[in-house]
This record gives sequence, C-alpha cells and structure tokens, in this order.
Amino acid sequence: MSHGVHGPRGRPPLLAEWLLRAALAAGDRDSVLGDLAEEHAERVTGYGTGAARLWYWRQAIGSAAPLVVRRLEKLATGRRSRSRSRSKSGSSPMERLGQDLRFSLRAIQKNPGFAAIVVLTLGLGIGANTVVYSTVDGIVLNPFPFPEPDRLVGVGTAFPKLNQELGFVEILSPAEYLDIRDGSRTLENVVAWDMGNRQLTVGETTENLFSGFWWGDAFPTLGVRPALGRGFLLEEIERGDPVAIISHRVWETRFGGDSSLVGGAVMMNGEPYTLVGIMPSKGLIFGMDLWIPMPVGPEVFPRGRRQFQVLARAAPGTSLEEVQAELDGIAGRVESEFLGEFPEYEGWRLVARTWNDINVSQLRPAALILLGAVGFVLLLVCVNVAGLLLSRSLARQREMAVRSALGAGRLRIVRQLLTESIVLALVGGAFGVGLGYLGIRGVAYVLASLPLSGDVTLNLRVLAVTGAVSLAAGLLFGLVPALNAARSDLQTALRNETLAAAGGFRRLRLQRVFVGIEVALAAVLLVGGGLLINSFVRLQSINPGFAVENVLTMRLTLARERYAAEEVEPFFTEVRRRLSSIPGVAQVASVSQYPPIVFSSRQIWFEGTEMVGEETLPTSYLSIASPEYFGTMRIPMKRGRDFSDADTRDTPFVAVLNETAARRLVPGGDPIGSRFRIGGPDSEIPPFEVVGIVGDTHNRGLEIPPQSEIYVSSLQADGVWNQLFLMVRTTVEPRSVLPAVRREIQSLDPEQPVYAIRTLAETFAGSQFTRRVSTRMLILFGGFALILAAVGIYGVVSLAASQRTREIGVRMALGAQEGQVRSLMVRQVLIPVGLGALAGLAGSIALGRLLSGLLFQVSPGDPLTLATVATVLVGIALAASYVPARRASRLDPVSALRSD
Repeated sequence: MSHGVHGPRGRPPLLAEWLLRAALAAGDRDSVLGDLAEEHAERVTGYGTGAARLWYWRQAIGSAAPLVVRRLEKLATGRRSRSRSRSKSGSSPMERLGQDLRFSLRAIQKNPGFAAIVVLTLGLGIGANTVVYSTVDGIVLNPFPFPEPDRLVGVGTAFPKLNQELGFVEILSPAEYLDIRDGSRTLENVVAWDMGNRQLTVGETTENLFSGFWWGDAFPTLGVRPALGRGFLLEEIERGDPVAIISHRVWETRFGGDSSLVGGAVMMNGEPYTLVGIMPSKGLIFGMDLWIPMPVGPEVFPRGRRQFQVLARAAPGTSLEEVQAELDGIAGRVESEFLGEFPEYEGWRLVARTWNDINVSQLRPAALILLGAVGFVLLLVCVNVAGLLLSRSLARQREMAVRSALGAGRLRIVRQLLTESIVLALVGGAFGVGLGYLGIRGVAYVLASLPLSGDVTLNLRVLAVTGAVSLAAGLLFGLVPALNAARSDLQTALRNETLAAAGGFRRLRLQRVFVGIEVALAAVLLVGGGLLINSFVRLQSINPGFAVENVLTMRLTLARERYAAEEVEPFFTEVRRRLSSIPGVAQVASVSQYPPIVFSSRQIWFEGTEMVGEETLPTSYLSIASPEYFGTMRIPMKRGRDFSDADTRDTPFVAVLNETAARRLVPGGDPIGSRFRIGGPDSEIPPFEVVGIVGDTHNRGLEIPPQSEIYVSSLQADGVWNQLFLMVRTTVEPRSVLPAVRREIQSLDPEQPVYAIRTLAETFAGSQFTRRVSTRMLILFGGFALILAAVGIYGVVSLAASQRTREIGVRMALGAQEGQVRSLMVRQVLIPVGLGALAGLAGSIALGRLLSGLLFQVSPGDPLTLATVATVLVGIALAASYVPARRASRLDPVSALRSD
C-alpha cells in the first residue's frame, strides 16, 4: 500500500473504532476491525478521506446500535425490579422510619398495660435524673450567669504561720488588696469589698439588707450590665459618696419595680443615699442585696486588718497558671518587705481560683456523688425494662418468626424492635420531664431559704441532656431483647414448643444476668446510703458541749450613724433585760459568734511565752460574749468564774478560755490568773486576765474537734462589734416568742430590724445540709433500686416456673413435696443474686472511698454496713421469689403434664 493508505489520513476515526470495539463480541472484534480497516483504506484511495470516514461511522453506528438498545432495556428492567423492591420494603430512609413508627405504635396499642409499666418505670428514672442534673447544673456547674466564667478570678490566701488554711472570704487586708491591684499585669478590673449590714427604710418599715462595701465598680469585673442605671463612678469610690445599688429582688419586692426610683433617694441607716443602679435579676454575690462604696480609702486601714475579699478578671488570653505565677511573685515581694513587722507573712501564699470553683468547691463532691447515684438508678431502670421486654419477647416469638419467614432479615427485625424501644423511651422521657418539672419546683422552693448561688430551672441544657438520656436509654434497654428476638426460629415457634425451646431458656439465662446486675447496682447504692446513715448516727451521738434545743437566735446590727461606740453595749444590755421578762423565756445572752458558725480568730500572745522559733504563731477564735452566755448555752464552767456586771470598761479586762485554749495556749502553767494580749506582744490593746475555764464546744461543727476559743466580756468591748447575735433560751417552742421579741426591740428602737432568725437546732441542721441531702438521696435511690431488683427477681422465678411446668408436673407425680419444688424455684435466683451482691459490695467499697469526705468515724468497708446490706438483699430475694415459687409448688400434676 502507498504511504497515503497507511498514514494518518488513511487510518479510521479513533472514536468510531472505539465504539465498534465496545459493540463487538470479543471473538469477532479483531477480524471485523481488520476487514473494516482495509475497506476504509481502499475508500480513502478511491473516494477520498471524507467519504471513507463517513462510511466508517455508518458501519460503527449500525453495529453498536443493537448493543445500546439491549443494554438500555436491561437497565430499565433492573430499575423496574428495584422499584418494585422499594415499593415493598420502603427503601427511602424516611419511608422506612415512618413504617417502623407505625408498627411500633400499633404494638404499643395492642398491649397498653405493658407500655404503661415501661413508661412509668422509665419516667421515674429519667425524672430523678432530670431533678438531680437540674440541681447540679444550677448550683454547681453553672451557678452564675456571668460571661466568660473562666476569666472571673477570686484571690485568696493562706497563712501557715497562723495555722490558717487557704481561704477566700474575709481573708485579705486593704493593703494586700493594693499589693494585688497595683502589682498585677495579668488581672484587670480588680475590686475588693467588705461585707456587713445596712437598714433600708421604706415607708414605716425598716429591714436589714446584707450589704457589700466596695472599692471599685463590680459590674465590669463581673462582665454584666445593671438592669437599670449604672455602676459606681471612680470619683464616687474615691470620695466614698452616699450612692447605692440594690438588688433586682429588693427593687421589685420593696419598690414595686418602679424605674423612676433610679436617680432618687433611699434611706439607709437613717441617711439619704442616691440610688444609681439596679443589679441584674440573677447572680447575686454572696446574696448581697445592697452595694455602696466604702466610705474611706484602703490606705487608712492597718495592714493586719484582714476582712476583705478580692475579685478580678484575668486579662484576655491569660491563663490561670500565668495569674498564679504573678501572684507568687507578689507574695514573695510582700514577705521580703514586711516579714520583720508581720511575722505571719512567713510562707504565706496568694492563690487564684475561678469564682465558680471558690463558691462550689464544698458542694462539688456531694454533687458528683448524686450524679453517679442517679446514673446508677437510670442504668438499673434500663436493665429492669430490658428484662420486661425480654419476657414480652416470649409472647412475640411466633410474630418474629413469621416476619422472618416472610422475608424480613434479622437487621430489619432488630431495627423494628429498637424503634419500639426508642418510642417507649421518648414517651417515658416526656413523662420524666413532667415529673422532673414538679421535682425541680420543690427543690427550688427548698433551696430558696438557703444561702446558695444559682438558679435551679428546667432550662435548655437540662432538656437537651434529658432528651439524650432518653434516646440512649431506649438503645440500651432495647438492644439485647431485640437481638434475642431476631434469633426466633419459625419451625420451633409454630410447633407450640416455645417455652421449652432453647430460646426460652436463653431468655431465662439473660434475665438471670439482668437480675445480677440489678442486685449489684442496688447493693452499691444501699451501701453508700448505709455508710452515710452510720456516719450521721455517730455524729448525732456526739455531745456538742452545750444544749442545742429550745434556743432562738437572731442578729441585730446597730447603725454606726445612729449609735456611738459607747452606746452599743447599753442598748444590748437593755434588750437582754426586756427579753428576759417575756413569758416562756428562760435566759437571754448576746454574742458575736456561736457554734457551729464561729469564724473570727485573732493572734494571741500569753505573757511569759516565747514566740521566736515557733513553727506557728498562737491563734484562737475570739468571741465577744455577755454575762449569762455560758448559762444560756448550758456550757459548763469548769474552773474560775463567769463574766459579771461588775466587769466594765473601768475595770481590768477579763477573759474566759475553753479547755482546748487553756491546754494549747498556756502549756505547763495554771491558766487562771494568766495574762495575754490580742495581736501579739506589741499590741496596743490592754492585756486580758483569764478568770475562768469553760468546757469545750464543737465550735466549727460536730465533725471537727473543738478548737481554741477565748471569750471576752461584751461589757468591756467598747462597742468594737456593733452587730451581735441574741441567744434566747425558752421553756416553750422557740419561735412562739418571736412576736414578743420583735415588739420589745421595736419599743426601744422602731427602726431596728432583727434578721437571720433561726433556732439553734436549725443552724446545726443547716451546717450538715450537704451530708443530710446526700444521705437522703442515696437512701431514696437505694430503696428504688431495691424495688426494681425485687421486681426482676419475681419475673425470673415466674418465667422459670412457666418454662418448667412439665418438669414440675413430673417431679410432683413422682412424689416431690411442695417445699422441694419451692426450693427448686428459689435456687433459680439465689446464684445470680449472690454473685450480684458480691460484685455490688466490692464496688461499694470504691464508692465508699469517694464518700470519704462525708463519712465520719466509718470506714468505706465497714463490716456492719456490708453485712446489713447483704442480709437485706438476700431477704428481698427470698421474699420476691416466694409467691411465684409457692404458686409453682401448688400445680396439679395432671394439669401440668397436659399443658405441654
């Protein structure tokens, strides 16, 4: 052939050649393509390239067309087949979901009693979780609605030389506040405040407001804006102007939410103050309803007067670790500069914590315990419901087998049963939210009377958690029964051998496993509750050192603007005299602090003792008490004498020590007649002479050993303490004398309110609030768990009896006694109960270690508690299994044999 034939112009079109290759069969492809190539070459020579190419395209299309038609027909047939398949099974996910939901609702409607039991059980478990999580969320996890809470920092300190642990409340002096404010670059908007009380007068009514006296404007520090008005101006802070900011609740309750009040005058301690702002509705600091500027600057206070708190915001992008490193440097500089004058600076520390952490640190352990306990309850509920669904699957075995025979795969059956479980869980979750809402209202009502920050509500976070818990619960309790039901055998199901089949016994084994898990969970909760009960009983058996019952307490604060220092004690003396004449009142005293809320301590130096080289400086709680205080409280006088009316400002100062102070502060000598100074050997306060020794009181609570306490006479205190507690011992119910007490005080000063009114017993109960709540909740959850375990045990024995009907008939026909049959049935659960109890008791020891902060004189593995719980579990197992076992033992042998 010529060059033109074999050149590019003589070659067939590549695309047409490729189309032919795709259309031709593999065996014919090479020979046909070769013939067509030769014909194409000849046509190029005879008719030209264009005509040859056109001819080749006609051949390619004519050969490929039949193949394309056949493939399109095959594709269309496949699509019709798949369409028919989709119309039967609903291939669309939404269609399949809708179909599953319809089947689920029909199944629930067929057995409403069973559905009601499941929903009720789940509702109780989810409702309990909703209440506990709402409480923990509002009180511990998110107690303050302040933005960027991780940047809101409180500064505390510890003075090892004074044997003083880390604290954040009334712990820093004004000079130390200036050290922090002026020396820090990682903190901004640094403010400090003291706490006290002011009297607000509205019309003819005067009430006490817990107040904060500020250096700085707290709003930028907190990151919030006033609800109305503004914060303090710099010049108002510097001058100590009479301006005020009140809380949103006081503005609403006392002023009716009158917005025109902002900018007007209100009466505080009988003096006019300009109201410049209203606090936001949430997020009170320590419950303070009133803010006013400190009337004097920090520079006028001595460095050793420590009664302030410091709050600041970390600078943007600054970590808490960086803040702490800077505070370490500030503390070191202060120590090196002032150690000679203030020996307590030796080893002192400044510590930064987030504001949330400072306020909830004591509540966090109990909160975590409650979350864990209620989580155990929900897990137990899921196990119990799984057992119920497993029992129900016996009745549906034929249904599942028929579904399988009609073409439903195991995955399809599992999906359908899981959908039913999730529907039940969501309905139970909705019911639980309703129960939780009622429970949250009750909790909020109880907490309203307690000095706790935060707001317990059913918010979006709680609803999201509840929804997630409900969905997870549905998957958890529905998975095992669904997988088990999907293994149903058609021939076995249709042969009326369901209960005797291997599937029935497999369900029984699973239910035994569930019972073991329920018993283990119940054991953990019961042991935790038992340990706390044991601790609480031991606490109550401790003698506090005084008589708690029949004492009414209240606090009075005499305004400095209206009462000079020398007028304070005469007013309280007259109050005590008048109250003593009220019918039903036995004795009256006044004191600056009383157990278990003793808080004021001072450095003490006894004459003749050396302070050089001591690891710690001697300190003691210092209480200002009136004559008759020890008699009113029933604190026994061990040696010496009580205060008397003869101890006045014109006589030598006297003091009474408790036994611990006498032992620790005056070692090796007779305390009576010894002399000491408050604040150290160079103190300007005149020395005090010890005239008496009284018995110890548990001044910081029953769980803490008695601490050193020194009492000085209020008659010699010169009004240095203008707010005192009245202690009124009665021969009647304490609160019944309150109206008469108010009348007598108002007869002396109509504008003098009393506040912080409670009985001494209520004060002690409040100091044990966390312990009480934890104990009661664990007992409640443990009792609920015990009931669920009993239901599970009952179900296992009942199922075992129904599965072994023929066997029981044979045994009884051969002479077995009723007691033997009952024993046979009870043994069905004793092994899983025993194993579950052992596992639960072992796990409870670990829980006991978590509870160690709430335990008192009880070890986590307390043998008495463990033995008691084990006995209770075995007793409940025997009781729950008795009824179905007794019913099985009374079967008629003939009827039993016929039943199969």
